[in-house]
Amino acid sequence: MDTIRLRPSARRPLVVGVVFLLVMAPILIGLLVSSATVEQPTWSTLYLIAATAPAAGMLIALLMLAVVVWRRSRPLLLVDDHVHIAATGIRFPLVDLAHLQLYTWAGRGTFLVLLPEHVTERFPQDPRAVAPYTVKFPEGGRPQPMELVDLIVRRAPRVGVDKQGTIQRVS
Repeated sequence: MDTIRLRPSARRPLVVGVVFLLVMAPILIGLLVSSATVEQPTWSTLYLIAATAPAAGMLIALLMLAVVVWRRSRPLLLVDDHVHIAATGIRFPLVDLAHLQLYTWAGRGTFLVLLPEHVTERFPQDPRAVAPYTVKFPEGGRPQPMELVDLIVRRAPRVGVDKQGTIQRVS
């Protein structure tokens, strides 16, 4: 049985990081070339000192880019013979999955609540009780919300599904 994985997209931070590095590279190269070609040692030293700022920025950007890509490569939700919600550490057998609730909270994103049989509370009546069982869909995540619900229902056909649409606020 293949594992269903919900992962965030790493595309946007990757593009921003690469663009930043491409913008900073000519500045760094220009300062290093200027340092090498200038004949006065004082100016050469000043150019080298000035080159440390873009070099440090590029190094920090590379490190942060690696961290972001690593974090976004980790799945938020795994469904195989168990349901595992990574953010809260909740893990229970797929046969215990009783109910799915899919909703979009205006201005906050799309959420999926995966409720096992022993949890009788429902969203929006008791949002705090179901919070550990809730997964927020990341921007650009795969699979998309409806696709994920369909994949889970195919794997566990007896699961009830509430598609609640867009809610404005929770009382």
